[in-house]
Amino acid sequence: FVPLDELRASDSGRIVGPKAAKLGELRKHYPQHVSRGVAIPFGLFREEALEQPHSAGGTVFDWMVGQYAELAAIPSSSLEHAQKAESLRAEIYDIVVNTRVSTDFRNKLQAAMKETFGTDSPPGVFVRSDTNVEDLAGFTGAGLNLTLPNVVGFENLLDSISRVWASPFTARAFAWRQSHMTQPEHVYTSILLLESVASDKSGVLVTQDIDTGARDIVSVAVNEGLGGAVDGQAAESLRIALDGSNVQVLATATAPWLRRPGPDGGLEILPSSGSDTVLQPAEIEQVIEFSRHLPDKFPS
Repeated sequence: FVPLDELRASDSGRIVGPKAAKLGELRKHYPQHVSRGVAIPFGLFREEALEQPHSAGGTVFDWMVGQYAELAAIPSSSLEHAQKAESLRAEIYDIVVNTRVSTDFRNKLQAAMKETFGTDSPPGVFVRSDTNVEDLAGFTGAGLNLTLPNVVGFENLLDSISRVWASPFTARAFAWRQSHMTQPEHVYTSILLLESVASDKSGVLVTQDIDTGARDIVSVAVNEGLGGAVDGQAAESLRIALDGSNVQVLATATAPWLRRPGPDGGLEILPSSGSDTVLQPAEIEQVIEFSRHLPDKFPS
């Protein structure tokens, strides 16, 4: 288990996926503004889920290698290939989602959580899937794999880990990925356990005008509560000039609801304030200041 404080962008694809690696880099530069977290590396997924014995003999990983080799020998356009692929996917998913971690894993996870969060009763965490195949050529894994929001309680956390480990083997994720890769047995899921924070406002910032590519303008989409500008929310959309001369409103936030972490886990759905604007002038100044200095601290 690796604390987020120890991860850097260069760890992406090596021990964790890009979410944890890039957030570790951001936390290095902005320690007061990025949640605390613990990463469960690729190797622990392999050890706990894929090195367990399979009923056909050998390990689950050994069985997967053989099954993928058989699948590759079948014409990819045939019905037999589609049926074999779905049967294999379903069995891998069933094995992984039903993985019960070892006592050693439990004990070390508890120790890592206590070290990171300073308590035997850690706060709610977002359990975020973070694979080694997020950015294959011609493919992005964005939105395909599972994130479980604000998981509270250690036993609930253990159940969530197995569900997130298995999510790259759902039908949709599996189908989108397989045509873009060789050696598909080497799909590994790391997990980022990221502390839940009851954000008043949240969204997406792009450090250029997404229509023209101009670098003296930033593009922002934002809503009240958690998860702003995702899942089809009607978000406030702004183009902000970095010299502070102009803020262009492209769309207003009309979503009637916002999301907050619930005390017993999960998310509560609450009415939004109904305000005409989400970002206020002082917050826009913060966005400008952040955007000006970001390239120096976090180069491409």
